[in-house]
Amino acid sequence: MSTLIPLILLIGAVLGMRFKVLILIHTIGFALIAILAGGIVRGDSASAILIAAVLAWICLQIGYLCGIMTRYSIAMARARRTRKVSLQARAS
Repeated sequence: MSTLIPLILLIGAVLGMRFKVLILIHTIGFALIAILAGGIVRGDSASAILIAAVLAWICLQIGYLCGIMTRYSIAMARARRTRKVSLQARAS
């Protein structure tokens, strides 16, 4: 599970940079099905599967939030740069 958490965070961040929030519904559903299937195949207890599912759910949302913040930061930097170039062009 320790290698799965950073991967899920990264997936959430990538989704946050590209898609709207509704993508989380499908992604969380797919992740829960995959964790449930993997837990059943490995013979994990119900509590272990539940903990893994909750961790995946939380990590996807945190990663998505980080992705949105990154997208916002990039957009603001581009806007500042464009405004700066525009102001320099007017001054010339």
